[in-house]
Amino acid sequence: MARKNTPNYTIEFALRIPVWQEHRLRKKFKIARMVYNSCLGEALKRHKAVKADKQYRTLLKVLKSKERDKQLADIRLAHGFSEYGLHHFVKSVQQKFKENIGSFEAQKLATRAFQTVEKLHYGKAKRVHFKAFDDDISVENKSNTTGLRYADGHILWGDKPTKKNPKPKNWLCMAIAPKSGDEYAYLALMNRTKYVRILKRKVRDKERYFVQLIQEGYPPTKRNHKIADDDTKRVGIDIGSSTIAISSENSVELRELAPECNADEKELRCIQRKMDRSKRATNPDHFNDNGTVKKGKLIWNYSNRYKKLRRKRKERYRKIATQRKMSHEKLANDILALGSDVRVETMRFHSLQKRAKKTTRNKRNGKMNQKKRFGKSIANHAPAMLLTIVDRKLGYQGRSIKKIDTFSIKASQFNHLTGEYHKKQLSDRWNDFGECRIQRDLYSAFLIGNTNESLNSIDMDLCKAGWDRFVELHNREIARLKQSSSKLLSWFVA
Repeated sequence: MARKNTPNYTIEFALRIPVWQEHRLRKKFKIARMVYNSCLGEALKRHKAVKADKQYRTLLKVLKSKERDKQLADIRLAHGFSEYGLHHFVKSVQQKFKENIGSFEAQKLATRAFQTVEKLHYGKAKRVHFKAFDDDISVENKSNTTGLRYADGHILWGDKPTKKNPKPKNWLCMAIAPKSGDEYAYLALMNRTKYVRILKRKVRDKERYFVQLIQEGYPPTKRNHKIADDDTKRVGIDIGSSTIAISSENSVELRELAPECNADEKELRCIQRKMDRSKRATNPDHFNDNGTVKKGKLIWNYSNRYKKLRRKRKERYRKIATQRKMSHEKLANDILALGSDVRVETMRFHSLQKRAKKTTRNKRNGKMNQKKRFGKSIANHAPAMLLTIVDRKLGYQGRSIKKIDTFSIKASQFNHLTGEYHKKQLSDRWNDFGECRIQRDLYSAFLIGNTNESLNSIDMDLCKAGWDRFVELHNREIARLKQSSSKLLSWFVA
Protein backbone atom coordinates (compact mmCIF):
# COMPACT_ATOMS: atom_id res chain seq x y z
CA MET A 1 0.00 0.00 0.00
CA ALA A 2 1.06 3.60 -0.61
CA ARG A 3 2.55 5.29 2.45
CA LYS A 4 0.21 7.84 3.97
CA ASN A 5 1.04 11.23 5.43
CA THR A 6 4.14 11.62 3.29
CA PRO A 7 4.58 14.49 0.81
CA ASN A 8 3.96 13.71 -2.83
CA TYR A 9 3.70 15.38 -6.21
CA THR A 10 2.51 14.43 -9.68
CA ILE A 11 4.33 14.21 -12.98
CA GLU A 12 2.47 13.55 -16.24
CA PHE A 13 3.51 11.88 -19.50
CA ALA A 14 1.62 11.41 -22.74
CA LEU A 15 1.23 7.77 -23.76
CA ARG A 16 2.37 7.01 -27.29
CA ILE A 17 1.29 3.43 -27.89
CA PRO A 18 0.42 1.26 -30.89
CA VAL A 19 -3.16 0.80 -32.03
CA TRP A 20 -3.57 -2.68 -30.54
CA GLN A 21 -2.67 -1.34 -27.09
CA GLU A 22 -5.11 1.56 -27.55
CA HIS A 23 -7.85 -1.01 -28.21
CA ARG A 24 -7.06 -2.85 -24.96
CA LEU A 25 -6.86 0.40 -23.05
CA ARG A 26 -10.19 1.54 -24.48
CA LYS A 27 -11.78 -1.73 -23.31
CA LYS A 28 -10.41 -1.27 -19.79
CA PHE A 29 -11.73 2.29 -19.60
CA LYS A 30 -15.13 1.13 -20.85
CA ILE A 31 -15.26 -1.39 -18.00
CA ALA A 32 -14.04 1.24 -15.52
CA ARG A 33 -16.88 3.53 -16.60
CA MET A 34 -19.43 0.75 -16.02
CA VAL A 35 -17.95 -0.03 -12.59
CA TYR A 36 -18.07 3.66 -11.62
CA ASN A 37 -21.68 4.06 -12.80
CA SER A 38 -22.71 0.89 -10.91
CA CYS A 39 -21.14 2.26 -7.72
CA LEU A 40 -22.73 5.66 -8.26
CA GLY A 41 -26.17 4.10 -8.73
CA GLU A 42 -25.78 1.96 -5.60
CA ALA A 43 -24.54 4.96 -3.56
CA LEU A 44 -27.59 6.96 -4.69
CA LYS A 45 -29.92 4.14 -3.56
CA ARG A 46 -28.29 4.07 -0.12
CA HIS A 47 -28.37 7.87 0.09
CA LYS A 48 -32.12 7.86 -0.63
CA ALA A 49 -32.67 5.10 1.92
CA VAL A 50 -30.90 7.14 4.60
CA LYS A 51 -32.88 10.27 3.74
CA ALA A 52 -36.13 8.29 3.88
CA ASP A 53 -35.36 6.96 7.36
CA LYS A 54 -37.84 8.56 9.82
CA GLN A 55 -35.41 8.50 12.74
CA TYR A 56 -32.74 10.14 10.59
CA ARG A 57 -35.10 12.94 9.53
CA THR A 58 -36.15 13.50 13.16
CA LEU A 59 -32.53 13.71 14.36
CA LEU A 60 -31.71 16.31 11.71
CA LYS A 61 -34.14 18.70 13.44
CA VAL A 62 -32.43 18.21 16.83
CA LEU A 63 -29.71 20.64 18.00
CA LYS A 64 -26.20 19.57 17.04
CA SER A 65 -24.28 17.51 19.58
CA LYS A 66 -21.75 14.66 19.65
CA GLU A 67 -24.42 12.15 20.65
CA ARG A 68 -26.73 13.28 17.85
CA ASP A 69 -23.90 13.10 15.27
CA LYS A 70 -23.02 9.58 16.44
CA GLN A 71 -26.63 8.45 16.04
CA LEU A 72 -26.76 9.90 12.53
CA ALA A 73 -23.50 8.11 11.65
CA ASP A 74 -24.88 4.83 12.99
CA ILE A 75 -27.97 5.13 10.78
CA ARG A 76 -25.80 5.81 7.73
CA LEU A 77 -23.70 2.74 8.53
CA ALA A 78 -26.83 0.64 9.05
CA HIS A 79 -27.89 1.47 5.48
CA GLY A 80 -24.37 0.82 4.17
CA PHE A 81 -23.86 4.46 3.20
CA SER A 82 -20.11 4.66 3.73
CA GLU A 83 -16.93 4.42 1.72
CA TYR A 84 -16.12 0.92 3.00
CA GLY A 85 -19.71 -0.13 2.52
CA LEU A 86 -19.34 0.69 -1.16
CA HIS A 87 -15.98 -1.12 -1.26
CA HIS A 88 -17.85 -4.25 -0.15
CA PHE A 89 -20.44 -3.72 -2.90
CA VAL A 90 -17.84 -3.28 -5.65
CA LYS A 91 -16.25 -6.68 -4.89
CA SER A 92 -19.01 -8.57 -6.71
CA VAL A 93 -18.94 -6.10 -9.62
CA GLN A 94 -15.15 -6.32 -9.95
CA GLN A 95 -15.21 -10.13 -9.97
CA LYS A 96 -17.02 -10.07 -13.33
CA PHE A 97 -14.21 -7.98 -14.85
CA LYS A 98 -11.24 -9.15 -12.78
CA GLU A 99 -9.19 -9.86 -15.91
CA ASN A 100 -9.27 -6.16 -16.81
CA ILE A 101 -9.79 -4.24 -13.53
CA GLY A 102 -7.95 -5.03 -10.31
CA SER A 103 -9.53 -4.88 -6.85
CA PHE A 104 -7.61 -1.73 -5.85
CA GLU A 105 -8.59 0.10 -9.04
CA ALA A 106 -12.24 -0.86 -8.45
CA GLN A 107 -12.06 0.36 -4.84
CA LYS A 108 -10.71 3.72 -5.99
CA LEU A 109 -13.61 4.03 -8.45
CA ALA A 110 -16.02 3.17 -5.62
CA THR A 111 -14.42 5.79 -3.38
CA ARG A 112 -14.82 8.43 -6.07
CA ALA A 113 -18.48 7.49 -6.58
CA PHE A 114 -19.16 7.65 -2.82
CA GLN A 115 -17.48 11.06 -2.48
CA THR A 116 -19.66 12.35 -5.32
CA VAL A 117 -22.90 11.22 -3.65
CA GLU A 118 -21.63 12.37 -0.24
CA LYS A 119 -21.54 15.95 -1.55
CA LEU A 120 -25.19 15.54 -2.60
CA HIS A 121 -26.04 14.06 0.80
CA TYR A 122 -24.63 17.03 2.73
CA GLY A 123 -26.05 19.67 0.39
CA LYS A 124 -22.75 20.62 -1.25
CA ALA A 125 -24.05 19.58 -4.68
CA LYS A 126 -27.46 19.65 -6.36
CA ARG A 127 -27.15 16.54 -8.51
CA VAL A 128 -24.75 13.83 -9.63
CA HIS A 129 -23.84 12.82 -13.17
CA PHE A 130 -23.23 9.35 -14.51
CA LYS A 131 -20.31 8.95 -16.89
CA ALA A 132 -21.40 8.99 -20.54
CA PHE A 133 -19.73 6.88 -23.21
CA ASP A 134 -17.41 9.66 -24.43
CA ASP A 135 -16.75 11.41 -21.09
CA ASP A 136 -13.22 11.91 -19.79
CA ILE A 137 -12.37 9.42 -17.04
CA SER A 138 -9.36 8.25 -15.07
CA VAL A 139 -8.31 5.01 -13.36
CA GLU A 140 -5.80 4.84 -10.52
CA ASN A 141 -4.35 2.30 -8.13
CA LYS A 142 -3.70 2.37 -4.39
CA SER A 143 -0.13 1.14 -4.55
CA ASN A 144 2.65 0.43 -7.01
CA THR A 145 3.01 -3.28 -6.30
CA THR A 146 0.16 -5.04 -8.14
CA GLY A 147 -2.28 -4.22 -10.92
CA LEU A 148 -1.70 -0.83 -12.54
CA ARG A 149 1.91 0.09 -11.74
CA TYR A 150 5.17 1.63 -12.93
CA ALA A 151 8.40 -0.35 -13.20
CA ASP A 152 11.64 0.14 -15.16
CA GLY A 153 10.32 2.83 -17.46
CA HIS A 154 7.08 0.97 -18.29
CA ILE A 155 3.43 1.17 -17.20
CA LEU A 156 2.21 -2.35 -16.51
CA TRP A 157 -1.45 -3.31 -16.28
CA GLY A 158 -3.08 -6.74 -16.21
CA ASP A 159 -1.91 -10.34 -15.81
CA LYS A 160 1.73 -11.02 -16.58
CA PRO A 161 2.61 -13.37 -19.44
CA THR A 162 3.31 -16.93 -18.24
CA LYS A 163 4.38 -20.20 -19.83
CA LYS A 164 0.79 -21.38 -19.86
CA ASN A 165 -0.47 -18.06 -21.22
CA PRO A 166 2.37 -16.25 -23.02
CA LYS A 167 0.04 -13.70 -24.63
CA PRO A 168 -2.71 -12.73 -22.17
CA LYS A 169 -5.54 -10.75 -23.77
CA ASN A 170 -5.60 -8.08 -21.08
CA TRP A 171 -1.85 -7.51 -20.63
CA LEU A 172 -0.44 -4.01 -21.22
CA CYS A 173 3.18 -2.93 -21.12
CA MET A 174 3.48 0.73 -22.18
CA ALA A 175 6.84 2.48 -22.32
CA ILE A 176 7.17 6.05 -21.08
CA ALA A 177 10.24 8.22 -21.42
CA PRO A 178 10.87 11.91 -20.75
CA LYS A 179 11.97 14.17 -23.58
CA SER A 180 15.69 14.56 -24.13
CA GLY A 181 17.00 17.41 -22.02
CA ASP A 182 14.05 17.33 -19.62
CA GLU A 183 16.12 17.37 -16.44
CA TYR A 184 13.07 17.83 -14.20
CA ALA A 185 11.41 14.62 -15.46
CA TYR A 186 14.61 12.57 -15.11
CA LEU A 187 15.07 13.73 -11.52
CA ALA A 188 11.39 13.10 -10.71
CA LEU A 189 11.58 9.50 -11.95
CA MET A 190 14.36 8.83 -9.43
CA ASN A 191 11.86 9.18 -6.57
CA ARG A 192 9.69 6.29 -5.37
CA THR A 193 6.35 5.96 -7.15
CA LYS A 194 3.41 5.75 -4.75
CA TYR A 195 0.80 4.82 -7.35
CA VAL A 196 -0.15 5.35 -10.99
CA ARG A 197 -3.11 7.09 -12.61
CA ILE A 198 -4.13 6.80 -16.28
CA LEU A 199 -6.41 9.40 -17.85
CA LYS A 200 -8.45 9.51 -21.05
CA ARG A 201 -9.01 12.94 -22.57
CA LYS A 202 -10.49 14.27 -25.78
CA VAL A 203 -7.87 16.55 -27.39
CA ARG A 204 -8.68 18.13 -30.77
CA ASP A 205 -11.54 15.65 -31.18
CA LYS A 206 -9.21 12.65 -30.71
CA GLU A 207 -8.90 10.26 -27.78
CA ARG A 208 -5.58 10.71 -26.00
CA TYR A 209 -4.20 8.79 -23.04
CA PHE A 210 -1.93 10.21 -20.36
CA VAL A 211 -0.24 8.67 -17.34
CA GLN A 212 0.36 10.44 -14.04
CA LEU A 213 2.94 9.12 -11.59
CA ILE A 214 2.34 10.16 -7.99
CA GLN A 215 5.89 10.41 -6.66
CA GLU A 216 6.94 10.43 -3.02
CA GLY A 217 8.80 13.46 -1.71
CA TYR A 218 9.10 17.01 -3.00
CA PRO A 219 9.33 17.99 -6.68
CA PRO A 220 12.82 18.74 -8.02
CA THR A 221 13.81 22.40 -8.24
CA LYS A 222 13.93 23.63 -11.82
CA ARG A 223 17.06 25.31 -13.09
CA ASN A 224 15.40 28.69 -13.79
CA HIS A 225 13.14 28.62 -10.72
CA LYS A 226 13.20 31.87 -8.71
CA ILE A 227 13.43 31.45 -4.95
CA ALA A 228 12.90 34.12 -2.28
CA ASP A 229 16.19 35.10 -0.65
CA ASP A 230 14.46 35.17 2.76
CA ASP A 231 11.70 32.71 3.75
CA THR A 232 10.35 35.11 6.39
CA LYS A 233 9.51 37.87 3.89
CA ARG A 234 5.83 38.70 3.84
CA VAL A 235 3.61 38.88 0.78
CA GLY A 236 0.17 40.45 1.10
CA ILE A 237 -2.45 39.48 -1.48
CA ASP A 238 -5.77 41.17 -2.18
CA ILE A 239 -7.45 38.94 -4.72
CA GLY A 240 -10.58 39.89 -6.65
CA SER A 241 -12.74 38.22 -9.25
CA SER A 242 -10.43 39.21 -12.15
CA THR A 243 -7.32 40.91 -10.66
CA ILE A 244 -4.80 40.38 -7.90
CA ALA A 245 -2.95 43.04 -5.90
CA ILE A 246 0.44 41.96 -4.51
CA SER A 247 2.44 43.85 -1.90
CA SER A 248 5.86 42.84 -0.57
CA GLU A 249 9.06 44.46 0.62
CA ASN A 250 10.49 44.71 -2.92
CA SER A 251 7.45 44.72 -5.17
CA VAL A 252 3.96 46.22 -5.46
CA GLU A 253 1.88 44.95 -8.39
CA LEU A 254 -1.66 44.92 -9.70
CA ARG A 255 -2.05 42.10 -12.24
CA GLU A 256 -4.85 40.60 -14.25
CA LEU A 257 -5.61 36.95 -13.55
CA ALA A 258 -4.90 34.69 -16.52
CA PRO A 259 -4.70 37.47 -19.15
CA GLU A 260 -3.62 34.97 -21.85
CA CYS A 261 -6.83 32.92 -21.82
CA ASN A 262 -9.40 35.45 -22.93
CA ALA A 263 -12.38 33.42 -24.10
CA ASP A 264 -13.93 34.42 -27.42
CA GLU A 265 -17.38 35.04 -25.94
CA LYS A 266 -18.86 35.98 -29.31
CA GLU A 267 -17.83 32.67 -30.88
CA LEU A 268 -19.02 30.66 -27.86
CA ARG A 269 -22.41 32.40 -27.91
CA CYS A 270 -22.70 31.69 -31.63
CA ILE A 271 -21.97 27.99 -31.06
CA GLN A 272 -24.47 27.87 -28.20
CA ARG A 273 -27.24 29.43 -30.31
CA LYS A 274 -26.62 26.97 -33.13
CA MET A 275 -26.83 24.09 -30.65
CA ASP A 276 -30.06 25.43 -29.20
CA ARG A 277 -31.68 25.79 -32.63
CA SER A 278 -30.61 22.28 -33.58
CA LYS A 279 -31.93 20.79 -30.33
CA ARG A 280 -35.29 22.53 -30.74
CA ALA A 281 -35.59 21.34 -34.36
CA THR A 282 -34.92 17.67 -33.47
CA ASN A 283 -37.05 17.70 -30.29
CA PRO A 284 -40.08 19.92 -31.03
CA ASP A 285 -42.36 18.05 -28.59
CA HIS A 286 -40.10 18.78 -25.60
CA PHE A 287 -40.89 22.51 -25.47
CA ASN A 288 -43.89 24.53 -24.33
CA ASP A 289 -45.51 27.22 -26.49
CA ASN A 290 -43.51 29.92 -24.67
CA GLY A 291 -40.21 28.19 -25.52
CA THR A 292 -39.49 26.69 -22.09
CA VAL A 293 -38.60 23.02 -21.60
CA LYS A 294 -41.43 20.74 -20.49
CA LYS A 295 -41.19 19.20 -17.04
CA GLY A 296 -40.64 15.50 -16.46
CA LYS A 297 -38.27 12.87 -17.81
CA LEU A 298 -37.52 13.54 -21.47
CA ILE A 299 -35.55 11.51 -24.00
CA TRP A 300 -33.52 13.85 -26.19
CA ASN A 301 -32.46 13.20 -29.76
CA TYR A 302 -29.36 15.00 -31.01
CA SER A 303 -28.42 15.46 -34.64
CA ASN A 304 -24.91 14.87 -35.96
CA ARG A 305 -24.58 18.63 -36.44
CA TYR A 306 -25.42 19.19 -32.77
CA LYS A 307 -22.83 16.60 -31.67
CA LYS A 308 -20.18 18.23 -33.86
CA LEU A 309 -20.92 21.66 -32.34
CA ARG A 310 -20.82 20.18 -28.83
CA ARG A 311 -17.37 18.70 -29.49
CA LYS A 312 -16.22 22.04 -30.89
CA ARG A 313 -17.44 23.90 -27.80
CA LYS A 314 -15.80 21.38 -25.49
CA GLU A 315 -12.47 21.80 -27.30
CA ARG A 316 -12.67 25.59 -26.93
CA TYR A 317 -13.22 25.28 -23.18
CA ARG A 318 -10.42 22.70 -22.88
CA LYS A 319 -7.92 25.11 -24.45
CA ILE A 320 -9.07 27.95 -22.19
CA ALA A 321 -8.72 25.75 -19.08
CA THR A 322 -5.22 24.62 -20.08
CA GLN A 323 -4.03 28.18 -20.73
CA ARG A 324 -5.59 29.40 -17.48
CA LYS A 325 -3.82 26.73 -15.41
CA MET A 326 -0.46 27.48 -17.05
CA SER A 327 -0.91 31.19 -16.37
CA HIS A 328 -1.78 30.56 -12.70
CA GLU A 329 1.24 28.27 -12.25
CA LYS A 330 3.55 31.03 -13.55
CA LEU A 331 1.91 33.70 -11.39
CA ALA A 332 2.18 31.46 -8.31
CA ASN A 333 5.92 31.10 -8.95
CA ASP A 334 6.26 34.89 -9.22
CA ILE A 335 4.43 35.35 -5.91
CA LEU A 336 6.57 32.80 -4.08
CA ALA A 337 9.73 34.41 -5.46
CA LEU A 338 8.85 37.48 -3.35
CA GLY A 339 8.47 35.58 -0.05
CA SER A 340 7.06 32.48 1.63
CA ASP A 341 4.91 34.19 4.28
CA VAL A 342 1.86 34.62 2.02
CA ARG A 343 -1.22 36.26 3.55
CA VAL A 344 -4.63 36.60 1.96
CA GLU A 345 -8.20 37.51 2.90
CA THR A 346 -10.71 34.71 3.45
CA MET A 347 -12.97 34.87 0.39
CA ARG A 348 -16.15 32.97 -0.50
CA PHE A 349 -16.06 33.09 -4.29
CA HIS A 350 -19.09 30.80 -4.50
CA SER A 351 -21.19 33.53 -2.88
CA LEU A 352 -19.97 36.10 -5.42
CA GLN A 353 -21.24 33.90 -8.25
CA LYS A 354 -24.84 34.00 -7.04
CA ARG A 355 -27.29 36.47 -8.52
CA ALA A 356 -28.39 39.43 -6.40
CA LYS A 357 -31.60 38.80 -4.46
CA LYS A 358 -32.89 42.38 -4.29
CA THR A 359 -34.32 44.15 -7.33
CA THR A 360 -32.78 47.63 -7.63
CA ARG A 361 -33.23 50.53 -10.02
CA ASN A 362 -30.54 52.68 -11.64
CA LYS A 363 -30.75 56.22 -10.19
CA ARG A 364 -29.48 57.85 -13.41
CA ASN A 365 -31.75 56.38 -16.07
CA GLY A 366 -34.47 54.71 -13.95
CA LYS A 367 -33.92 51.26 -15.53
CA MET A 368 -33.81 48.03 -13.56
CA ASN A 369 -30.29 46.92 -12.65
CA GLN A 370 -29.16 43.47 -13.71
CA LYS A 371 -29.02 40.85 -10.97
CA LYS A 372 -25.86 39.34 -12.44
CA ARG A 373 -22.80 39.62 -10.24
CA PHE A 374 -19.35 38.10 -10.80
CA GLY A 375 -20.23 34.63 -12.14
CA LYS A 376 -18.68 34.95 -15.59
CA SER A 377 -15.63 36.85 -14.32
CA ILE A 378 -14.88 34.15 -11.72
CA ALA A 379 -15.42 31.40 -14.31
CA ASN A 380 -12.96 33.04 -16.72
CA HIS A 381 -10.25 34.03 -14.22
CA ALA A 382 -10.59 31.29 -11.53
CA PRO A 383 -9.16 33.20 -8.52
CA ALA A 384 -9.71 30.28 -6.12
CA MET A 385 -7.60 28.03 -8.36
CA LEU A 386 -4.65 30.42 -8.03
CA LEU A 387 -4.83 30.30 -4.22
CA THR A 388 -5.00 26.50 -4.33
CA ILE A 389 -1.87 26.37 -6.51
CA VAL A 390 0.02 28.79 -4.24
CA ASP A 391 -0.97 26.74 -1.19
CA ARG A 392 0.18 23.52 -2.90
CA LYS A 393 3.56 25.01 -3.78
CA LEU A 394 3.96 26.35 -0.22
CA GLY A 395 3.21 22.84 1.02
CA TYR A 396 6.47 21.68 -0.56
CA GLN A 397 8.23 24.02 1.90
CA GLY A 398 6.18 22.81 4.87
CA ARG A 399 4.12 26.02 4.84
CA SER A 400 0.61 27.09 3.88
CA ILE A 401 -1.27 30.27 2.98
CA LYS A 402 -2.19 32.35 6.03
CA LYS A 403 -5.83 33.46 5.81
CA ILE A 404 -6.61 36.59 7.81
CA ASP A 405 -9.87 37.30 9.63
CA THR A 406 -11.66 39.39 6.99
CA PHE A 407 -14.44 40.68 9.25
CA SER A 408 -12.08 41.78 12.01
CA ILE A 409 -9.52 43.52 9.80
CA LYS A 410 -11.72 45.05 7.04
CA ALA A 411 -8.67 45.97 4.98
CA SER A 412 -10.66 47.86 2.32
CA GLN A 413 -12.13 50.23 4.96
CA PHE A 414 -9.16 50.77 7.32
CA ASN A 415 -6.80 53.76 7.44
CA HIS A 416 -3.61 52.95 9.36
CA LEU A 417 -2.64 56.64 9.69
CA THR A 418 -5.80 57.55 11.61
CA GLY A 419 -6.81 54.08 12.86
CA GLU A 420 -10.37 54.66 11.60
CA TYR A 421 -12.72 52.69 9.34
CA HIS A 422 -14.55 54.31 6.42
CA LYS A 423 -17.01 52.25 4.38
CA LYS A 424 -16.50 52.62 0.61
CA GLN A 425 -18.51 51.82 -2.47
CA LEU A 426 -17.18 49.22 -4.87
CA SER A 427 -16.66 51.96 -7.47
CA ASP A 428 -14.34 53.94 -5.13
CA ARG A 429 -10.91 52.85 -6.35
CA TRP A 430 -8.69 55.35 -4.47
CA ASN A 431 -7.83 56.22 -0.86
CA ASP A 432 -7.02 59.88 -0.24
CA PHE A 433 -4.20 60.44 2.29
CA GLY A 434 -3.84 64.18 1.70
CA GLU A 435 -0.33 64.28 0.25
CA CYS A 436 -0.90 61.23 -1.94
CA ARG A 437 -3.63 59.02 -3.38
CA ILE A 438 -3.24 55.25 -3.01
CA GLN A 439 -4.99 52.67 -5.16
CA ARG A 440 -7.51 50.80 -3.02
CA ASP A 441 -6.56 47.19 -3.90
CA LEU A 442 -2.82 47.80 -3.54
CA TYR A 443 -3.37 49.46 -0.16
CA SER A 444 -5.49 46.50 0.99
CA ALA A 445 -2.66 44.13 -0.01
CA PHE A 446 -0.23 46.30 1.98
CA LEU A 447 -2.42 46.08 5.11
CA ILE A 448 -2.97 42.32 4.69
CA GLY A 449 0.80 41.81 4.48
CA ASN A 450 1.25 43.76 7.73
CA THR A 451 -1.17 41.85 9.97
CA ASN A 452 -0.13 40.44 13.34
CA GLU A 453 0.69 36.77 13.94
CA SER A 454 -2.82 36.01 15.19
CA LEU A 455 -4.16 37.28 11.81
CA ASN A 456 -7.00 39.27 13.40
CA SER A 457 -5.65 42.86 13.45
CA ILE A 458 -3.27 45.25 11.66
CA ASP A 459 0.25 45.64 13.09
CA MET A 460 0.55 49.45 13.16
CA ASP A 461 4.32 49.41 13.81
CA LEU A 462 4.96 47.31 10.68
CA CYS A 463 2.73 49.61 8.61
CA LYS A 464 4.60 52.74 9.73
CA ALA A 465 8.01 51.10 9.13
CA GLY A 466 7.19 50.05 5.56
CA TRP A 467 4.90 52.92 4.51
CA ASP A 468 7.48 55.11 2.70
CA ARG A 469 8.86 52.15 0.74
CA PHE A 470 5.31 51.06 -0.19
CA VAL A 471 4.37 54.55 -1.47
CA GLU A 472 7.49 54.62 -3.65
CA LEU A 473 6.79 51.20 -5.18
CA HIS A 474 3.07 52.06 -5.48
CA ASN A 475 3.79 55.18 -7.55
CA ARG A 476 6.02 53.18 -9.90
CA GLU A 477 3.29 50.58 -10.39
CA ILE A 478 0.61 53.22 -11.07
CA ALA A 479 2.86 54.83 -13.69
CA ARG A 480 3.29 51.41 -15.34
CA LEU A 481 -0.44 50.66 -15.26
CA LYS A 482 -1.32 53.97 -16.90
CA GLN A 483 0.87 52.96 -19.85
CA SER A 484 -0.65 49.46 -19.97
CA SER A 485 -2.73 48.38 -22.96
CA SER A 486 -5.02 46.29 -20.74
CA LYS A 487 -8.51 47.84 -20.59
CA LEU A 488 -9.26 45.96 -17.37
CA LEU A 489 -6.22 47.29 -15.49
CA SER A 490 -6.65 50.81 -16.84
CA TRP A 491 -10.15 50.89 -15.28
CA PHE A 492 -8.66 50.15 -11.84
CA VAL A 493 -6.36 53.21 -12.03
CA ALA A 494 -8.71 55.57 -13.87
